[in-house]
Amino acid sequence: KLAIYWIIILDYIMDLIISTYLNSFLENKFIAWIVFIFADAPIFILPLFLISFWFYYNHKNNINWKKTLLYIFYWIVLGILINLIIQHIVFIDRPLTSLKNAWKLILNHIPDASFPSDHATTSFAFLTGLFYFKYKKLFITLLPIYLLMNLSRIMWWVHWPSDVLWGLVVWIISWSIINYFKENKYILKLNDFLLKIASFIKL
Repeated sequence: KLAIYWIIILDYIMDLIISTYLNSFLENKFIAWIVFIFADAPIFILPLFLISFWFYYNHKNNINWKKTLLYIFYWIVLGILINLIIQHIVFIDRPLTSLKNAWKLILNHIPDASFPSDHATTSFAFLTGLFYFKYKKLFITLLPIYLLMNLSRIMWWVHWPSDVLWGLVVWIISWSIINYFKENKYILKLNDFLLKIASFIKL
């Protein structure tokens, strides 16, 4: 138990040192403006991609590529569910400065729980899906954007560095589970069921 307490204390100290150092760059107004934009805005690329490509593949009547979008969606949803379970068990508050800065964010109603980072989990689950299903050019384009988004959330004191790191761990778990079960008969049946519903409502 003593070892665990020391790990927690050292982790908090490292979080505080790194967060304080990165936050100091916001004294530059141009950097603060960039961080303000990137701390939130890129996450909206994710639903925009899924919705627009779904309509595109629907127009092309391409069922197989619509299934790839479902798998990307599964990765993201499972990652968020794992995060919610962890957040229910382990509560770590957000950095205090976020209370002052939250109103400036696009997603200004941020949850109280900081650990793990939902943005980190969903963004890297999304990137994995893009890479895995051969959206390579889009992956290369979005990778630096999402790296900057997660860095910006640390700089803006919305997240601790460890929140983002553990968000990546959850992403790996989510990816591993879905990738392992993607040919499972129940997953295949779920795909068929969702595609039938979509077809019924002309989507």
